[in-house]
Amino acid sequence: MYTSRMYKRSPIWLQNVLASVYGGLRQKLRDNRHTRSLTAQLEQLQYDVHKCDAYRQARLKKMLTHAARRVPFYRDKGTDLGQYSVIDKATVKAQHRDFLDSEHQGVKIKGATSGTTGSPLVIYQSKESVMRERAFTNRHRQWAGYQKGDKRAWLRGDMIVPGEQRKAPFWRYSWFEDMIMLSSFHLTTANMTSYIDAMVEFGVDVIQAYPSSIVSLAKYLQSCDTYYPAPLKSVITSSESLSAEDRALIESRFKCKVFDWYGLFERVAAIANCEHGNYHLLNDYAEVELHHIDGNRYELIGSNLNNSLFPLIRYRTGDFVQLSDEQSCPCGRHYPVISAIEGRQGDYLVAEQGQKVYVLNHIPKGVDGLLGCQFVQHRPGAVEVRVQIDDRRFDEHQRQQLISNTKERLGQSMQVKVTPVSQLEKTASGKVRQALCSIEE
Repeated sequence: MYTSRMYKRSPIWLQNVLASVYGGLRQKLRDNRHTRSLTAQLEQLQYDVHKCDAYRQARLKKMLTHAARRVPFYRDKGTDLGQYSVIDKATVKAQHRDFLDSEHQGVKIKGATSGTTGSPLVIYQSKESVMRERAFTNRHRQWAGYQKGDKRAWLRGDMIVPGEQRKAPFWRYSWFEDMIMLSSFHLTTANMTSYIDAMVEFGVDVIQAYPSSIVSLAKYLQSCDTYYPAPLKSVITSSESLSAEDRALIESRFKCKVFDWYGLFERVAAIANCEHGNYHLLNDYAEVELHHIDGNRYELIGSNLNNSLFPLIRYRTGDFVQLSDEQSCPCGRHYPVISAIEGRQGDYLVAEQGQKVYVLNHIPKGVDGLLGCQFVQHRPGAVEVRVQIDDRRFDEHQRQQLISNTKERLGQSMQVKVTPVSQLEKTASGKVRQALCSIEE
């Protein structure tokens, strides 16, 4: 809706009305009586491991039975998960039609993965699947202290403000959802104070944001040697990787806990952050197999338990986690504890010896005045570092430190160019990729 000609040409007051009506309809679809019932059911599972295991096994058997009967790709496979081969994105894309329920009569909701690795995948969801997904995220919001009636800030990938707009306000209101929606596409250094002021004026209780967006605001507050000037219950992040350093910065500058959510649009795994800062693998969300790589490092292979319209069974995510040595968490929830989420292996740079380097979070460490950075590489031996900066603190010394850090990670022979930009390049869904590398394998 937000990209429609009618919306973009409407005055701001009418855009607020349209955003509110759209939000109300979205809420009716996702947050209805059935969703609330599902949420209550899920709340009963998190502290009872036996009840949770029984629930998961029943959901898995139901999904496998359904897939074997009505989904061409899985025809006659039966209810033994071991009879299903591991599949990946390429398989699903090549045989896309064969993953659809051939007898489905209801609504088909079309969506796609973000394509941050360059290859989006179209996924169909049923109405039931959408409600079940919302029930799980509702439960996580409760972990974060959210209660009905709390005011939220939404700083994610919606093009809520027309891209060509150059003056504030860069936000609109969804009144039925008690939510201020702020554009991540207009989050330049010059606009950050107005974003913070708008959230404070609205009386936000909980912020839901992409990590890259909320980290930019946190770094701006740090560069100004100040803090978010109003009380918050929590910040909820999702859809991008969140480093331990960035988490600490957000919690320091916004003076509240961060609750991170890892998920995939394929709906084959979910990992949620609790109030004690631990990540938990939600084994009532999906049937997840941990494929051992080395040490305590595992790849996630997941089976969807909630989308019978387009079931993905034993789907290789390409995401990796590390299991914690801790067998339990002070929160009391029985879910396995994850010590680290590595995320997809899509964003990388090619170092001086031709090796791929995926972990880039350490390069910006110790560089003052840096609000965000993005690595761009089009040829071997050279990399451009695009930086969003506070020019009061990012000086020549800081530029040289960033170059030194980059060479330390990629090799001393690398040619490193630092380019200040007003904002970092975003994907169509408003995400910031850490690295843009066009060097073919």
